[in-house]
Amino acid sequence: MIKRFAAGILILGLFSGIGLAQKIGVLPFEDASGVGAEFGEQVAKLIRSEFLKDRRITPKFIQYKPQNEEESSIVDVEKAIEIGRKNGVDYVLIGTILEAEATSSSSGLGGIRVAGQYVGSSLRTVKATITIQGDLLSVKQEKLIESFRTTGSKTDRSVGADVSTEWGPSLNIDSSADNNTPNAKAIREAVEKLVKEVSKKL
Repeated sequence: MIKRFAAGILILGLFSGIGLAQKIGVLPFEDASGVGAEFGEQVAKLIRSEFLKDRRITPKFIQYKPQNEEESSIVDVEKAIEIGRKNGVDYVLIGTILEAEATSSSSGLGGIRVAGQYVGSSLRTVKATITIQGDLLSVKQEKLIESFRTTGSKTDRSVGADVSTEWGPSLNIDSSADNNTPNAKAIREAVEKLVKEVSKKL
């Protein structure tokens, strides 16, 4: 009788644990690429959106701003853990945009015929590459769990195309339908890879 009761408690405990999502706070990424602070927020929000695809994880974008002029805007491990504790999350993800580059080149074609009409006289190639690093911190253990570095790279070749090579908020990377530039695709690729690696540790 006692054994059955104990087994029942164990099974109940296992089932009650199902559906309890891990809470992870995502802070704005530092931008070492030179684009701007807003770019770091944009990438962090995209990471949060990507985490939402996993029901085991409850992500929260945490906006951090120094309380006074003397306080540094740079968030280190200790400060990130403190912020995570105040926001009631189990983990915190901080990170850095290490590289964000886009190059453009054109080559003359001398005019080509498409669908019965002549269009463009040059082939434009735009290549975008971005590398980001994410640091996963455990609030409970008060330490760095692991660091991850991922890269996204996309190339677009179009006749007579005017493809933007700009980074930053104007990309509107939250919606793949609204922006399919190489830059936006590269960011989404790097973010998807990062979230996939981080999720394995949660």
